[in-house]
Amino acid sequence: MGALKEVELVSTSMFLPGEPIPFENVEKTLGVFNSAPPKIQKMIPKLLGVMRKIIKTEYSYFALDPETRKPTDNNASMGAKAISIALKKASMKPEEIECIVLGAPVPDYLIPTTTTFIQEKLKIKKCVEIEVHSNCTGMSKALAIAYDAIRVGRYKNVAVVYSQNPSAYLNVEHYKQDKIKPENLLLRWFLSDGASAFILRGQDNMTSGIKLLGVYNDSIGSTHAPGMWLYLGAGNLNLPKVFDQGEHHFGQDYGTVNELAPLIGVEGFAGLLKECGLTVDMIDHLAITLPSTKLEAEAKALFKKELGMPPEKWFSNVDKKGYVGGGSVMGCIDEIIEKGLINKGDVVVGFAVESSKWMNGGFALKKL
Repeated sequence: MGALKEVELVSTSMFLPGEPIPFENVEKTLGVFNSAPPKIQKMIPKLLGVMRKIIKTEYSYFALDPETRKPTDNNASMGAKAISIALKKASMKPEEIECIVLGAPVPDYLIPTTTTFIQEKLKIKKCVEIEVHSNCTGMSKALAIAYDAIRVGRYKNVAVVYSQNPSAYLNVEHYKQDKIKPENLLLRWFLSDGASAFILRGQDNMTSGIKLLGVYNDSIGSTHAPGMWLYLGAGNLNLPKVFDQGEHHFGQDYGTVNELAPLIGVEGFAGLLKECGLTVDMIDHLAITLPSTKLEAEAKALFKKELGMPPEKWFSNVDKKGYVGGGSVMGCIDEIIEKGLINKGDVVVGFAVESSKWMNGGFALKKL
């Protein structure tokens, strides 16, 4: 085997469907719970008042027509659009892509894979497609696969994309309303649909451009209960029973997430620094996207205390672009590059904590 290739970040993109929906209109757009238990209906306006003060997202984006109640996009179409935007920026054609790696929390179908439909929409006759089932760390897991494959020379050009469409399972028509619980409510008010893409290319001895220094992933939740869940799949596929019991509802343990996420994040970020050979003083921009101002403030304070990471280096755009899970981290990188905020010699790090079963993931870039 020859020398390992270096990996260039050739281009980036972020695709958001529809018009920006102000926080105040999210409930109306997704649909109002008018048949939920009285306790839940009384709770919603009170929670909305509290959430308005702590939710960082001012706008959300949904691939959902509020009038017809029909979807306008799915994971495949948003993923293909994001890749197309990135390809255009790179002056590349779809057929130059040898491999598509997708990270997504909920696929469009159980079978076939969403990646095959992305390939179809891009009109790529032949390529390799790999799909990773994960939430926020889906982006870093997809990047790790692409990074390693390019390094060993398996592929030269790879499209990495993260796509999610929570409006498909947060709209009012999805719910068995008499089974709605408090843990099913808050996710509706900050999650967004969308997709982000990176185009990666293998190079020999890079002297210019943006270099992918490394990728980090871990899973440390074996002793913790899930912090987020959607219990629908092969292990629970009796659909009438699932619907009748409300087991298809998306839920999150908000208290545990607020307690554990910063602590787990500090541990994971230390691992990323070690993996990529970095110290905090080498980092110029840190893309971490948290949808809660309270959670972000606590995380910033803990990162500074435990790791010496200055809060002023944090970068997030979830206020205007919504919270698209792992796609938000990639979308921050897109904005940093597009706005010319990354200068020669700068190091940019993207990082995410996934609360589903407690995972960390991230990556580091350097502009040469």
